[in-house]
Amino acid sequence: MRRSANLTGMSSLPVQNIDLASLSERQKNGLAILRNLTVDQLNRIKGMLKLAGPGVIGPQTLDAFVALAQQLNIDLTNAGVTAFKRANGLGDTGALAGVIGAQTAGVYFGMIVAPPQAGGGAGSSARQINQAGLDLIKQFEGYAEAIAGTTSVRAYPDPGTGGDPWTIGYGHTGPDVRPGVVFTQAQAEAALRSDLRGAQSAVASAVTVALSDNQFAALVSFTFNVGAGAFQDSTLLRLLNQGNYTGAAGQFGQWVNGGSGPLPGLVRRRAAERALFLS
Repeated sequence: MRRSANLTGMSSLPVQNIDLASLSERQKNGLAILRNLTVDQLNRIKGMLKLAGPGVIGPQTLDAFVALAQQLNIDLTNAGVTAFKRANGLGDTGALAGVIGAQTAGVYFGMIVAPPQAGGGAGSSARQINQAGLDLIKQFEGYAEAIAGTTSVRAYPDPGTGGDPWTIGYGHTGPDVRPGVVFTQAQAEAALRSDLRGAQSAVASAVTVALSDNQFAALVSFTFNVGAGAFQDSTLLRLLNQGNYTGAAGQFGQWVNGGSGPLPGLVRRRAAERALFLS
């Protein structure tokens, strides 16, 4: 059973005139996101929604936020939150399953607003990975499971459990992937681009210096692989935001270890990401 996103451990942002007991599943998760934002982030959201009362969350703010998420195809059901956390490396097992904390809320915020950075930084939420970065990710994610004599692929179960999560194409999972599902190559690439939105938003919202298209693409590939939470806490990001591009590039090679040491696939991927970042 999936754990419901809870409302515990939230920040002290004030809530007014909201009956917690009457909230729907989506409203509870929307409120958890809003309450775990900083005051500045909440006010940015309220400004987008053209709502008064800075720093306060009321019924109008909550309803407008849930409606905005729906317009942006952000799934605020419990299953959607768990899938979002899994896709962004935000802790989806044990006590963290489905729980929305400050880090998760920050990634949602980046996906929704991703404010432009001074000096031509990472850009807005509309900024997308370029073809070079997409090709790099496709190379390392692989394309499975191919149907003989075609370019299409079929869904396959988790090798360890023989069941969930079912996967298709370039590592895509979700409620649309189940036994018997077949994707064309175009559908698989569209699913990958959709899956990359969280990583793109995480990079756009976390980086405060100017990035070339190739630098942005390399960071999106890195974040998609290690998770938004790991990227946000990384020395790579800290050095980059200090303007130390060379030092940041040197950090890619620090992210190659598995349980028993360096993994050849990760060594190759980090080298490719570093080369793209420096190109």
